[in-house]
Amino acid sequence: MGLSCYIHEDQSSIGTCVGCGKFICQECNTEVKRKNYCKTCIGEIMSENQSKIERLEESKNNSNPMVFMNAGGGGGASSSAASSSGSVERDQPIFSKNRIAAGVLAILLGSIGAHKFYLGRWGWGIIYLLFSWTWIPTIVGIIEGVIYLFSSDESFAAKHDRNFFRRAA
Repeated sequence: MGLSCYIHEDQSSIGTCVGCGKFICQECNTEVKRKNYCKTCIGEIMSENQSKIERLEESKNNSNPMVFMNAGGGGGASSSAASSSGSVERDQPIFSKNRIAAGVLAILLGSIGAHKFYLGRWGWGIIYLLFSWTWIPTIVGIIEGVIYLFSSDESFAAKHDRNFFRRAA
């Protein structure tokens, strides 16, 4: 009769459970994405997923908003507007570099490449520093500073902030 099911010893097995490796019969088998699972393993998977869903719902319903201090200078008004209206923004941007700080550094200390060091572009910072005796880094720094200051937070972050990402709320 071959190998028997670990629950129904009188029935022959049709395969093994991917979760626990035990032999299962047709009655005990649950096929998910072409893989066989026993009822016990399916129950465990379902309870794990249910607890994950509950944790996500709890975090979603959390009434304590997160405040990011280095949010590019424009985070205060949008945060208070969102919290006062009761609506939650989707895809809230998270910034690690401030475009205003980079712009001011580029305008004031662009000749020595301070803005490049701030943005993590060490190679360019060293090049600016090496050519600081010429006026080229100063002129380029002023131009870059103006570009930084007049760009939006997201376009600046997409180009110059390596740690920028959009978080789904």
